[in-house]
Amino acid sequence: MYQLTPTQREILSALIELYNRHKKMIKSKEVAELVGKDEGTVRNIIIGLKALGLVSSKTGPSGGYIPTLKAYEVMKLPALQPTTAYMKIYKDGEETNLVVTSIEILDPLNPEGGKAVFRVIGNLYQLRPGDTIKVGPTEYSRLFIEGEVADVDRRASQVSVIVKRFVSIPREPVIALASKGLVKLEPDMSLREAARILYEHGIRGAPVFEGDKVVGILTEADLTRAIVEGRIESRVRDLMRKRIVTIREDDDILRAIRLMNEHNVGRLLVVDAMNTPKGIITRTDILRRIAGMERG
Repeated sequence: MYQLTPTQREILSALIELYNRHKKMIKSKEVAELVGKDEGTVRNIIIGLKALGLVSSKTGPSGGYIPTLKAYEVMKLPALQPTTAYMKIYKDGEETNLVVTSIEILDPLNPEGGKAVFRVIGNLYQLRPGDTIKVGPTEYSRLFIEGEVADVDRRASQVSVIVKRFVSIPREPVIALASKGLVKLEPDMSLREAARILYEHGIRGAPVFEGDKVVGILTEADLTRAIVEGRIESRVRDLMRKRIVTIREDDDILRAIRLMNEHNVGRLLVVDAMNTPKGIITRTDILRRIAGMERG
């Protein structure tokens, strides 16, 4: 039986989670970023895990680390409900870099609020008792779990939460939530003009069109960056993001959430079967629908 230290278990859990997510060799830097530790420390711990037969490695530019089958056996948690997709933790409405890998629900029928235990990868010093958090969505039941942190066990990488409510993600196509009237920007438009358009429409981002083709997206964050960098006289084409993440209009809301998490974006361009733009769906649109955070 392997007697791993809490730090070894945390590093190994992070490596398994990253490998499950990306299906490729994982760099020590990636693990370090996920758990919030120094890369040198992480590398030394991984070397120890490799000596135990829990990690395999490959050298060179395309190299890295992967967990062995033995690692999966060692890290089994029979008392918890496993998930095949990672879940984000949101603290006070803001997304954190903490990842929940499994959940155990305790006393769910308690009228005063049940309790949940989350196994977490990441720097748990971000959470304290009394914090309001939301976790989800769960893989099959499509739930977000909202509650108050009761206890943080950093040695066991666990967080205990007093559950306030369960919020189910409706099975609904994204087009039902998307803003239909697309506000369009143009590549040669000045940033001042783009900022005016976003302000007048009360939105935080819009696609950039060249004729009938979408060539980028400009957000409020891009405009802020331009101001900080002293580039306010630039054109939209100089600041727009050329990577556009799209979603089909008949795709489910849950897929939208996963795409946003996967690509680390706050909005998706909604297209039809012919790849024609039909609207924009944002993280805020989804939160309004599934969590009742805002009305109207």
